[in-house]
Amino acid sequence: MNGFLWLGVVCTLLLVAAIVFDGLTDVVDALDVGSGWLSLPVVAAFLGAFGFGTGAFWGSLGTPALLPGLAAGVALGWGAVRLTRAAMHVPPDAVERSADMVGSLGRVVTPPAVGRYGEVILDRPTGPVKVACTSATPLPVGTEVVVVDVASPTLVTVAPFDDLDAHALDA
Repeated sequence: MNGFLWLGVVCTLLLVAAIVFDGLTDVVDALDVGSGWLSLPVVAAFLGAFGFGTGAFWGSLGTPALLPGLAAGVALGWGAVRLTRAAMHVPPDAVERSADMVGSLGRVVTPPAVGRYGEVILDRPTGPVKVACTSATPLPVGTEVVVVDVASPTLVTVAPFDDLDAHALDA
């Protein structure tokens, strides 16, 4: 095995280490010299492809084997730039606002009484959320409810889901 193939192996292992251990160790991050064309993933992809591309043809071509190695390195380096830019520009998820809770369905876990707080678990797109609740009528544990008003991010007003369903049929 020639030195170019070893260069490909070492740089591929460095690239895998940069991906696997990102955030776990500052050693790999210290090798990152910038964004774009000088980032660790791009340089490691370029050198790895250059090493493998040149090493594959070195025995039969000699020095001209540097050309396919260079072409492979530029192609994979360009691909790494495109992938890292795409990963860095992924749009974030929409921020959930308190007003978005109106109309959410849930189930009572601590019964609210008139003038007292209870607790309800709401089914939200981000997962179940437990918040304090008030109600105009006493609600037993397990009652399916819907949020009719939001006083704060942790306090909602609920009504039994069955009452709203009956009113919707009358209308």
